[in-house]
Amino acid sequence: MTRQQAFLDEYRLARRQRAAGDVRGELRHLERAHILAQPAFVDHLRSHLWLLGWAWRQRDWAELVAQLLRLPGSLGSLFGLYPLGNPGTRRVGALTSQPLPEDLEALLR
Repeated sequence: MTRQQAFLDEYRLARRQRAAGDVRGELRHLERAHILAQPAFVDHLRSHLWLLGWAWRQRDWAELVAQLLRLPGSLGSLFGLYPLGNPGTRRVGALTSQPLPEDLEALLR
């Protein structure tokens, strides 16, 4: 499986969780999609737009503002500047790297 395929799979899983009414499950998969998206600008931007949509649906205004601030940060992908493993949400600082989930590590190293 490629990084791109895994990215799209995580988005599909997030949509499945959304349809089932599992808000936390949806967010977990959107965060995983973000981790996979970081090396590719368009995917990185898309992941923040998906997270923005999640915040809007949840009426999580703090997360919505965080996503609006992070959208321009997607440009870092064009230059290889991004904190590896960062889930892309406000629970972790925008510039803070995190350990990679084991199952994603091979796709990103």
